[in-house]
Amino acid sequence: MTEFVVHIMQGNKAAACYKTKVVKNWDAISTIYSTDHANGQGARTGAEDAQDSPEQDADASLDLPPKRQRTGDAILCMLGDMRTSFNDALKSTEPLPMPQVTPPAEILVALQMIPDLDRCDMLKSYGKLILNERLFQALMELPMDMRKEWLLMLNEKNSN
Repeated sequence: MTEFVVHIMQGNKAAACYKTKVVKNWDAISTIYSTDHANGQGARTGAEDAQDSPEQDADASLDLPPKRQRTGDAILCMLGDMRTSFNDALKSTEPLPMPQVTPPAEILVALQMIPDLDRCDMLKSYGKLILNERLFQALMELPMDMRKEWLLMLNEKNSN
């Protein structure tokens, strides 16, 4: 490196500041751009090699393993697939199904059918059942003789 720096500094005095600078990849740069080349018997350039044996290059290229896809390319490919499927979903003309909601009147009728259920307990249960469809479905699956006790336990549990 010192020969190169001395040569540069002789031609350009402003380059003196680079005398102590570290040049990254200096070994690779000097290998590619140095004047130290083979010049004896058998020395050939890359162009000369390519002209002499083009069929060998074609055979050699067939034996190369397939190029591995870069992670960044794979992620971009997946993002493209996601964008396509998202756009397809937006273009869909089928209406979305509405969630099943039991009308409050039906809930009230079901509570009134439970024998000996006090008015206060009925109102507490009604308030819970209109907010939670799953609780109403559970109530309707119970036999009639168990519904009052289950509602009282539900009310008691949430009161504590």
